[in-house]
Amino acid sequence: MYKRVENIWLPIKDFFCHPSQEELARRKVQADYDYLRRRGVETELGYVRLVGLPDIERAEGARIIIGKGVTLVSEATANSAGVNHPVILSAEGPGSVIKIGDGVGMSGASIVTCSEIEIGEGTMLGANCNIYGTDFHCVDAAERAKQRSTADAPTAPIKIGKRCWLASNVTVLKGVTIGDEAVVGAMSLVTKDVEVRTVVGGVPAKKIRNV
Repeated sequence: MYKRVENIWLPIKDFFCHPSQEELARRKVQADYDYLRRRGVETELGYVRLVGLPDIERAEGARIIIGKGVTLVSEATANSAGVNHPVILSAEGPGSVIKIGDGVGMSGASIVTCSEIEIGEGTMLGANCNIYGTDFHCVDAAERAKQRSTADAPTAPIKIGKRCWLASNVTVLKGVTIGDEAVVGAMSLVTKDVEVRTVVGGVPAKKIRNV
């Protein structure tokens, strides 16, 4: 009456098999790439390692470009310095650009622009750094009341050079250029340009010495 099914346990056992470490790593690389591409980030498969998921916002016509060997840390437990929130990449103005060079690493950083922000290759951003290429709000109260978006506030490009080190909780404001291999001390507020191979610190940041 009933037909015997041979080797019924074979497909069931295969279904419950755990994938190898190599397969898990391959899936993670693909998942990171897919997440970034769905949010309009321009990058290549295997270029970016995500530890937790960053918050990515991109206005119509804006671009976010990420190079090879970049690490974005968005999980609090992944950095002993303490990450307060996920990495935020927000290109809020039409035509605005965020460009992150090869080998850049950041933990819980906020990068917001309505024009252009460029971070050079090999630069490291400590926990909870803020790179703000916009004032977010107009200073004049009447203008602020009429403001419809961040793009209506004053904005200017930011350029951070190659192999720089910005320690934890540094804030860089609009219009600033930081030279190659410069170092910015923790909790500093950078409002003016920083020379190549210079250590700065404080609020506002001032030159301490040469590297």
